[in-house]
Amino acid sequence: MEKIAVLVDSCCDLPKEYLKKTGIYELPMQIAYHDKTYLDRVDISAEEVYQNLPVEIPKTSLPSGESIQKTLDQIAEDGYTHIISISVSSGLSGTFNFLKVFLDDDDRFVSKYFDTKQVAIASGLIAIGAKNLIDEGKSFDEVAAAVEKMCQNAMVYFCIPTLTYLRAGGRISAVASAVGGMLKLAPIVTCTPEGTYTIAAKARGMKKGQKMMLGYAQDFINDGDKYLIGIGHGADEAGGQHMLDILHDNGIQGQQEFTEQVGPALGVHTGPGLIGVAVVKI
Repeated sequence: MEKIAVLVDSCCDLPKEYLKKTGIYELPMQIAYHDKTYLDRVDISAEEVYQNLPVEIPKTSLPSGESIQKTLDQIAEDGYTHIISISVSSGLSGTFNFLKVFLDDDDRFVSKYFDTKQVAIASGLIAIGAKNLIDEGKSFDEVAAAVEKMCQNAMVYFCIPTLTYLRAGGRISAVASAVGGMLKLAPIVTCTPEGTYTIAAKARGMKKGQKMMLGYAQDFINDGDKYLIGIGHGADEAGGQHMLDILHDNGIQGQQEFTEQVGPALGVHTGPGLIGVAVVKI
């Protein structure tokens, strides 16, 4: 009898209502300040990270081997036999490759691990799709095949008011961030097919940026597609809601929709004020 668990890392920004479901397990990234290291979403929140940014921009690092082992032991103890593991892009984080070593080495489970080549709520939506199929009673192979397909049919765009934090985290060049800063441009960042960050466009301000993200969503969605929508925001709930309203006003309505605060690990690299749109076809 297959009993399937879904394993995500905390960079997937999985919505709270799904984190509470049985059979979902989250590995916390580590957020390191000069004097202390915190577990992402466990003992530090995104709001706390933002409040601290003017004082110190922390470093982020992978879940520890200890926390991975502990989580796998818990999954086994809870009686699960199969694991669908969903990670943010290996082009942005080493979590996928690190976790793979543990899963390959653990003969208690049949595991399939997925490098989504996406980040944040886009990866989270893929995990939601997987959990929904498990709850519908689909087999492990069926869920794995569907997740594979979702990874290939996902998009995410983030509009951010400043490139300062992406530069500080080494995710983008000093030149690109200086140019953005001078012109008061709000860059729109997306993931390449290889799963690294690239600037898709530069908008003159966040309002224009939201319009442009609507355009990307419209280009991505075809008539008859069924899809999930995720809106991520950096401590700007009203902005997130406004983005969802723009999508609705233009006939874009997901099978399920989520508006979430981006987690601390992503917040470190983007800073406050971000608005993001993710769509995953199901």
